[in-house]
Amino acid sequence: MTALAFDSYKAVKALREARANESWAEAAVATVGDAIGENVATNIDIAEAKTDMASEGARLYRTFGPWLPALSVSRLRY
Repeated sequence: MTALAFDSYKAVKALREARANESWAEAAVATVGDAIGENVATNIDIAEAKTDMASEGARLYRTFGPWLPALSVSRLRY
């Protein structure tokens, strides 16, 4: 996954200017930085996921495609 730029010094400085305790500001910024770094998908990540899903869909169609007409909803009896 591609790294996302997060200016932790600027974030701590802004919190300190808002009169936050320095240790609290550092802990908050570290927590946010960790969350951002672990939970952000880039455009490249999304493109790779799309490719993986498309290839898996094609594989499933090759496997189950011949049986699809037999599974037609119009043939179900209620």
